[in-house]
Amino acid sequence: MNGLELRRPRDINALFGDALRAYRSHAGTFLIVSAAVVVPAELAVSGVGLEQLTGPYDDSPSLAETILPTLVGFLVVAPLITATCIYALSEIAASGAPRAGGTLAAGLDAFAPIFFAVVLAALGIALGLLLLIVPGVFLAVRWYFVPQAVVLENASGPAALAASGRVVEGFWWRTFGIVILANVAATLPGLLLIGPFAGIAHSTDRAVWSLVGQMAAETVTTPFVALLSTLLYFDLRARRAVAGS
Repeated sequence: MNGLELRRPRDINALFGDALRAYRSHAGTFLIVSAAVVVPAELAVSGVGLEQLTGPYDDSPSLAETILPTLVGFLVVAPLITATCIYALSEIAASGAPRAGGTLAAGLDAFAPIFFAVVLAALGIALGLLLLIVPGVFLAVRWYFVPQAVVLENASGPAALAASGRVVEGFWWRTFGIVILANVAATLPGLLLIGPFAGIAHSTDRAVWSLVGQMAAETVTTPFVALLSTLLYFDLRARRAVAGS
């Protein structure tokens, strides 16, 4: 898949279709890059920190055991994979073939400003969730495109939050609905990957098998959501340009 046009409006079918075609055409690159992010993070946090490499299987983890990997996914794994996918899509748009090494290096170079902006967003979202939940959901959608704002608009810190907000403004419900659909679409293959490993973990009483399943699911599904969200970012910018003309 070469010469993908990024800066144009897309309906839902085109968003999902183009994201899938980009993923399928360069699946090896996306899987290698995703694994290079997911595996070390999961091994460090869940494998070593939560002792899943050596501990028994627990099908009812504590709140802390649930929250910690989720935070790492939100603050580190998803933003970093999104950054790599942004660069990969730019390569595809230029009729090139993204390479795993160069794509990962570009994502790592952008990670520090992305991480700082995502932490700011997380603090605001957490505060909003404490205020009757609805403000937190509103802010989570409004600041959803922080990685894209950092990479594509050279924004940083609060400016990245403001840039994401400008993209979403007037399209909050469209963004909310498509993001939900993207994550639901990624859930099924994730469950199919996790299920067999969870069964092995249960039968052997070894948490490491559950960890392997989680890493496999996260490696496979996260790039798709990142690709679709980046195409949605370009879609919203194109729609805003048309509306303003």
